[in-house]
Amino acid sequence: MRAVIPVLAISALLVMLAVVVASAQDTQACDPIEQSTEEVLPGIVLTWDSAFLCADAPDEGSYEFTVTVANSADSAEAISIDDLALTHTTPRPRGQAPGANGEATGLPLPLVPGETASFTVSGTYELVQTDEGKKANLHFRASGHGVSSSEPFELGINAHVRAPGVPLD
Repeated sequence: MRAVIPVLAISALLVMLAVVVASAQDTQACDPIEQSTEEVLPGIVLTWDSAFLCADAPDEGSYEFTVTVANSADSAEAISIDDLALTHTTPRPRGQAPGANGEATGLPLPLVPGETASFTVSGTYELVQTDEGKKANLHFRASGHGVSSSEPFELGINAHVRAPGVPLD
């Protein structure tokens, strides 16, 4: 009887491990392909990962990417990135938009001048069929403010999800 319990415990552990590994493989990784640098408020210059490519994606699933943001050492004040919203999806062939949702972890994200940090965006998507193949473009807005001035700003972030063989246009 004693030999049965460890075997059952090991079997249960292996099943849980298989579920965790399968779940990790189901999330579509997205790589940064573009950075933007902008004076978001007077005297405050930020550089951030502004576009991501999620290549070889299945028709639907989950995605995840990490946005790195740098506050210039010459910036006039510290900033805070407070929120992220998925504003819309494109393209809209025949009036049908890609399905998606998204949320951020790691916000609020305070950055003093000269500091670099990151937050993670994750969610689900569903591709639409276009003349070029199946794809979805997810358009986000990160909102924040200057810590001293309380002045608001926004950062644009896009994720381009593409089925196998569909190029970034």
